[in-house]
Amino acid sequence: MFTSQNSFYPACLKSFSLKVETYQVWSEAIQMCGIFGFALNRRVPMVKVFRVLQKLEVHQYPNEPKPIGGFGAGIAILKKDRSVLLEKVGKTRDVSPAKYLSEIVNVNEASVLVGHVRMPSPQFMETAKFKETSQPYLTQCLHGLKIISAHNGNVTNYKSIREKLSAKHVFESEKIELIDSEVIPHLFEELLIENANPKEALENLYQALEGSNALSLLQSTPKRLLLHFVHKGKTRGLTIWKNDYGEVVFCSRKEPLMEEFGDILEKGGFKEQVAIPYGEEGNLKLTFHLSFL
Repeated sequence: MFTSQNSFYPACLKSFSLKVETYQVWSEAIQMCGIFGFALNRRVPMVKVFRVLQKLEVHQYPNEPKPIGGFGAGIAILKKDRSVLLEKVGKTRDVSPAKYLSEIVNVNEASVLVGHVRMPSPQFMETAKFKETSQPYLTQCLHGLKIISAHNGNVTNYKSIREKLSAKHVFESEKIELIDSEVIPHLFEELLIENANPKEALENLYQALEGSNALSLLQSTPKRLLLHFVHKGKTRGLTIWKNDYGEVVFCSRKEPLMEEFGDILEKGGFKEQVAIPYGEEGNLKLTFHLSFL
């Protein structure tokens, strides 16, 4: 009996140690960024946008080791002529990156926008001061395609993906250090060229990405505009709202979004299409055809 008890305790300790280690790895894995955006048939004051980003970057649940952002911020606005205004900042001051971003953007309204606040994983923390490592990323390397991406997660196989991409791709972050998030839109470009069916290209992207990831991809061509979403594994969360007019709003966190966009959601008749909470397993591949734009 004594021997049995002795052998039991080390096993318990080993099991406990394994659980703690697993929790630590999981916690580090979800110390990720925050994404936010919308595609609307109306114009939204940028004051609202920046208030969402400022609240999003400091948002932190009690069981989260770090807030969602604070180490970079950016926006990409799609204009009526399909040109893109892209503005990003790194963590270069003791002020909120989202607030600093609001001071340098000279646009008052937007109807299609992708936003991002950055919390780098430990391996990329040294890159935080450079705007080239902030998101969103804009790619337009192949055959008239234009992809705007915002990513929350950790692409564990990003280096092998980069090696397989053609030499036509230009990576903004490689001036500093290749960031895992930037391989995503470039890979999606190639998948769209290989297979013109966006649904199949999105499925192939989902299969290719390893790790826990949540991302939005705005695909713009002269003839159509598509908004894609992928969620795989455990992330900071993702909620997507849609109404009967085909308009879409999305954010990593409900709370900051509802505080500033609650009136828009209510007046526009928006309903939750997707709600994946922080830290919960969720797998998603979803495309919206933005025919109203």
